[in-house]
This record gives sequence, C-alpha cells and structure tokens, in this order.
Amino acid sequence: MKIIIPARKGSKGLPGKNRILINHTLSTIPNYVKDNVIVTTNDGKVIDECTGFRTLLRSQALSGDNVSTKDVLLDVVEKYNIPGEEIIMMLYLTYPERTWTDIEAALNFFLDNEAKSMLCRVEPKSHPYLCMFSEDGDKGKQIVEHDLYRRQDYPECFELSHFICIFRANELEKLNKNLYNKDTIFYKIKRPVDVDTKEDLERYYDKSNSRNRY
Repeated sequence: MKIIIPARKGSKGLPGKNRILINHTLSTIPNYVKDNVIVTTNDGKVIDECTGFRTLLRSQALSGDNVSTKDVLLDVVEKYNIPGEEIIMMLYLTYPERTWTDIEAALNFFLDNEAKSMLCRVEPKSHPYLCMFSEDGDKGKQIVEHDLYRRQDYPECFELSHFICIFRANELEKLNKNLYNKDTIFYKIKRPVDVDTKEDLERYYDKSNSRNRY
C-alpha cells in the first residue's frame, strides 16, 4: 500500500493551511509505514516538515487552483511506477482529527468488501429533497422533483467525504474528479472537522482542548 498526501501551497480560505496541518497527519503515521508515504507538494516549507518521509516536488502545471486531485495522484503513480493492483490511500491534510485507528478501520472495510475504490460517507446536514436551485431572483426550483412532505418518506441519502480515500492504482483513471464512480463503496463515519477556514481550525482546536480537559 502507498499513502499519498497532497499538500499544495496557495490555500485561499486559510493561507498556509497545509503548512499548519501537515504534522497533524504525519504524526499519526507509525514508523513501520513511513517508507510507504509520499507527500506531493509545491511548497518547500512543507518539504522541510517531512523529515523521514518521501516527497515529490510537483510541477507548476500540477499546482494551479483548477488542477484536480485525480491528476496529482496519477502523476505520483506514474513517477513512482506504482503497479496497477497496488492499494493507494489518499489522505487530505484538512482532517486533523483523523487517527491511525480510523485509517486501519477504513482499510479493513475496503479489504473486507474487496472494493476497487472507497470514499467515506456522513449524515447530510440537509436532505436533497429540502434543497432548491436559486431561480429568477427570489424564486426556487427543486433539486429533486417530488411531492413528499413527511421526512420519514424521504429516501435515505448521505453526503460524501474525502476523510479517507482508498483505491487500486489501476482504478484511478476510471474515477471522476471527485474520486468515485458507480463501483465505489462508501465507509460510514461521523462528520469530522474539515479545515478550510480560520474558523474551522479554531473549531478543531476547541474540540481538541475540550477532549484533553476530560
């Protein structure tokens, strides 16, 4: 198994986000796994934090705002000549609550289901049947057309999460830019803090400090 950690510089919501968060992820990885970790980044300061881990300085062409994570992962697969059947786990740095126990549980779920690809799933904050497209100023159009009014009649749904992403290397080309397709399975988790802004980071620190008090 290879663990790939994308760590591009240039975050808009929280400047320097990956520099702040890199050690939260690296510190969860046990020593016996370190040789299987590849950090792909265009940030020299992130590379400085990755002592003991392999790093790939990605090209400028793969460092723009519009570059998909899929393209970045394919670049790592090509550069390191990763075999098609090899398992790849991708860990975004934006989930500082994630532990190695979480990672092992997700990997076991992937293996037990003999899956080709796996993302995570969380309870949605709002059901799609309650959501509308904005239309003509203050008007709206249903995202999913229906005439149901009782929530218990709504079909079960979930929100996808990239908390832990796992796939076979040869499946990558078949995934969409959000890293799933019709064969992807989804591992159920509780909604984690996903750091994209200063407020998200403060919320993580508040939760962490609260746990430490007890």
